[in-house]
Amino acid sequence: MSTNTNFPDMNPPLSEYQPAAQDYLNKHGITSKGGSIQQNREKDEAREALIVMMRRVTSYVNNFTDVSSTQLSSGFHPVEPPSELLAPGEVGWIKFRDGRQPGELILDWEAVKRAAEYEYTTADQKDEQGEPVWGEIRRVSRSKGNLITPVENRREYYARVRTRNIKGESAWSPTAVAFTRW
Repeated sequence: MSTNTNFPDMNPPLSEYQPAAQDYLNKHGITSKGGSIQQNREKDEAREALIVMMRRVTSYVNNFTDVSSTQLSSGFHPVEPPSELLAPGEVGWIKFRDGRQPGELILDWEAVKRAAEYEYTTADQKDEQGEPVWGEIRRVSRSKGNLITPVENRREYYARVRTRNIKGESAWSPTAVAFTRW
């Protein structure tokens, strides 16, 4: 920025910004492999002061012009505005696999962005219309390695899963089917 003529009245001036940046770099160098409590506190204070300076510079750059090429010449990289949190998408695939021991199945499914947690339910029997009779809903935070136990030999098992976050929940996934045999 010291040689950039696109921003003649930078706020804060470079004479204030450069010492704040150098102060933080010096204190960070001292504490990078440890440092006393006091040294770390001083580094944190220098960091906060530099962040305030950087916010002032970026505000100046953004408000000085709407021309992207001029803004990019500042050396500050543009950042996408934060996206609005949406309800999570549906799970695309779900599958059973054999567990390590007889009497176990492992349930895996596609990890979904924006999912804070998953809910799944299993069944081992169907009703009169041929639909699975779903059991209790279980909540988990991972999409791989969910142990289903106990399961019986030579029996069909069904599972479905949906995603959740603070904005809502998805529809249930397609049903996975496994036939146990060991």
